[in-house]
Amino acid sequence: MRMAVVTWICMLALIVCVACDLAGPETVPVDPGTVVAAVSDQSGAPLRDVWVYVHDIPNSVGTTFSVGVASNAGGIARIDWVPAGTRRVEVKPPPGYTASTSVVTVEVVKAAQVPVAFVLARE
Repeated sequence: MRMAVVTWICMLALIVCVACDLAGPETVPVDPGTVVAAVSDQSGAPLRDVWVYVHDIPNSVGTTFSVGVASNAGGIARIDWVPAGTRRVEVKPPPGYTASTSVVTVEVVKAAQVPVAFVLARE
């Protein structure tokens, strides 16, 4: 029994060490800023649970990835720790809605909030 516990503790320690190595300093964003997207309908009412994505985020292997969050009850989707630079912000309208503009390009600035507004119309 004691040997099994020691084995599990050693395995857990190994997993933590590997995870720390994978999430090393090169994964910390360079000069991060924040994208704050406001999602509303045509009347100005906030829309909840609408997915907003930030694309073109560079990673440590030379490619890019995207990060998305759903808007809250106030229609706000906040994405922190976005590296400074040119990024595309996209809204995915839920069923029954369309967006006249679903993708905008923004310049993320170090330690600043970049506001983006999306207005969705009912189909």
